[in-house]
Formats: sequence, C-alpha cells, structure tokens
Amino acid sequence: MGPSCHRRTAHLPKWVDVTGVGGDTLGSMTSRIALTVGSAVVVAGLGAAPAHAEFYSTSDPADAKGSLTDIRAVRAKHGAANVVVKVRFQDLTRSSAAGLSIFVDTDRGAKGAEFVLSSGLNDGTDYVLTEASGWRGTDQRVDCDYQAKLRWGAKNSVRARIDRSCLGEPQSVRVSVKMADPTDGSARVVDWSPERRRWSLPMEPGLGA
Repeated sequence: MGPSCHRRTAHLPKWVDVTGVGGDTLGSMTSRIALTVGSAVVVAGLGAAPAHAEFYSTSDPADAKGSLTDIRAVRAKHGAANVVVKVRFQDLTRSSAAGLSIFVDTDRGAKGAEFVLSSGLNDGTDYVLTEASGWRGTDQRVDCDYQAKLRWGAKNSVRARIDRSCLGEPQSVRVSVKMADPTDGSARVVDWSPERRRWSLPMEPGLGA
C-alpha cells in the first residue's frame, strides 16, 4: 500500500514522536485574509494585521545542515471540512530515514499541542494521528478521517489532511512542524517551522480545504 493510504498497525511506528524532544510555531487574497510570514516570524511588526486568518504560509531557511529533508516551507489552511498542512523539503527521497511530526493546537489556553500527526518520510511508510500531551505524542490513536501523501521528485513535499471532526470541530487551530533525521546514526538533525515550540498564527475555518 502506498504512503497516501491510512493504515492501522498494532504498534506505533518508531518515528512517532513520543520523546518530547524539540518544539513550537499569502499577501491579501480577495475578501479572505491571508498572511505570509517570513522565517523570522515577526508578528509584532505587522501592526494592523488581523489576529486570525484562514491561511498560513511561511518560508523556512536552509538551517538543517546534514539533512536532505530540511524544511523549506509550510502552508496550512483551515477549511470548513478539513485542516490541510503542506510541508516542502529541500530534497525528499524515497529512502529517507527521517520522520515528520505535525502538531495541532486547538486549545490556546493549554500548553503544547492537543494532536500530532506523525509520519515517516520514506517510500512505503505508515502514519498515525494521536492525541498529544504537551509536545509529546501518546499511544491514544484518533480513529477518524485523515490522510498523509508524500510527493517525491520536483514537489519534495508532504500533504496532510485532517478532518475537522478529528480535532473536535475547533473554532481555530495553530500548527507547528518538526522534522527529525537520524543522519549517520550518531546524532539527529532536527528542524522546526516556524521555530522550536512556536506556533503559526491562529486559523479560523473558511470555505473548505
């Protein structure tokens, strides 16, 4: 079965983030609000920028030296039916040993994430959506409609779609993305977007994703 299919396994895959390592976080488009945030994620300087949007987009610097799966961009949309997150990498290969964690925050009053979608980045990998505890994954699987699709070659990306019902039909969500690559086995290369244990801007549901 290819990587775009949701499969259930008896045990969580080894790349599921349960260790708690590491952390947090378009121009205008017609009547919808869209924000483009640079790698520095300078929110304070936006002045009159609204507190919520339907879209979130950010570029990420080439800062994960030693890993081909350096995160280069993240785009997210909170639609009426789904939350969609697309992560673009420097060079996504079918033999990658790296893993990806997409943290989702649905309760701004609680510390850390409420959910995390974890996936390997190699051909034939599995993926799983679980509840989160702070910045750690748990063994509490969420049984609902979600999907992760890996796109090698020119696109070098992962597209994750999570039905809003999986997340409790939240009024707004924030996302944070983490890549961990064991490289040569002696040390992991870890890359976050927007930054370690930092969130995107809040996104309220729009017309659909």
